[in-house]
Amino acid sequence: MTRRIVIVGAGIVGSSLARELAGRDGCQVTVLDRSPAGRLYGSTGHAPGYVGVLGEAPVLTELARATVRIYRGLTDDYDATGDARARGVAGFEETGCLEVATTPAAYETLRGRAAAAETAGLTARLVGPEEAAALAPRLVDPDTAVAGLHFPGDGTARAGLLTAVQRRRAEARGAEFADGAEATGLEIRAGRVHGVWLADGTLVPADDTVLASGIWGPLLAAQAGVDLPLTPVSHPYVYGGPRPERHPRGPFVRWPEHHAYARDHGDRDGIGTYDHDLRPVAPADLGARAEEPWPGEPFDGAVAAALALLPPAHRFTPAVRLNGVFSVTPDNLPLLGPFTGLPGLWSATAIWVTHAAGAAAALAEAMDGGEPGTGLAALAPDRFAGEPAGELRRRALRRYRDIYAAG
Repeated sequence: MTRRIVIVGAGIVGSSLARELAGRDGCQVTVLDRSPAGRLYGSTGHAPGYVGVLGEAPVLTELARATVRIYRGLTDDYDATGDARARGVAGFEETGCLEVATTPAAYETLRGRAAAAETAGLTARLVGPEEAAALAPRLVDPDTAVAGLHFPGDGTARAGLLTAVQRRRAEARGAEFADGAEATGLEIRAGRVHGVWLADGTLVPADDTVLASGIWGPLLAAQAGVDLPLTPVSHPYVYGGPRPERHPRGPFVRWPEHHAYARDHGDRDGIGTYDHDLRPVAPADLGARAEEPWPGEPFDGAVAAALALLPPAHRFTPAVRLNGVFSVTPDNLPLLGPFTGLPGLWSATAIWVTHAAGAAAALAEAMDGGEPGTGLAALAPDRFAGEPAGELRRRALRRYRDIYAAG
């Protein structure tokens, strides 16, 4: 008997899940996405790509560990994507991460993070300001740094490339991807989800439907009378101008006390910040892309403050400004698993590149009746059932600024 599985969303989470499920006995996998072929309109298309293994909660650490293992195993498909720009370029690089403290109090936080890493069995090393600057000379100012915490096993991802590789593997195993297919509703009969309605009036039948549609997830869930406690929030990230390609790339850098981070993209630098006035986006106001127009202030001032953390010689004038929209939840954890009150519906939302492949593997095991791993119950999408929606939104927005500070 064929089990029809429909995944809504072909970003890095949906493509990871399709790769996991396609080819399993009896599974027929269809992936729907509003983006045209070759485009990524969701958050995957502009993700900075940090992959940090030490998580705020043990379950996040385990999902990140699994994600790194999977990303490493995808390297043999890079040249097969058909994209000449991808040839010889890794989708995941173990560049490491450097967390920087600029005050004694922040240094104590790094000491605590180092102890947490040791408990989790991860390699992390406290370094002085000069060594921190030597590890990331374009991004770390030795005159303001007090210390750094180096995680050599962390890395950076090219999310679009990893998504393309996983899509190719899923298609090779029989999965079908429908580009330009906008999901607008769920077919519910006898208290169960039986398929997905598209904007053109087509019904795509399903025995199991997975919401991997990121910031648009609450819209589809609401069609089924289900509250998905996910809040879309605008977030600034800027790129400097192009420069000669550098290999190997330097570590991803974070300043937890300043709620800022920076990445060496190889041919340019990028920097982002969470230290700005909150700009939530109502799900009903979302556009076709996970992007909003650049608002000027408060983003300009916040970005200027983040750029001031760089060494004076390497501070740059933004050449590209991106106001991306991504998901936050009341506890900063993903929404992963079945909706217990609505059979046939699953969630794979509020999941970042850091945890995407590991989360997909865990969900695939759960859907296949296996053991998905410890801690998955803590990610249940209906774990906030009965709590007021307004309070959940307020909690999510409070957590936004501490995403990087909490690790």
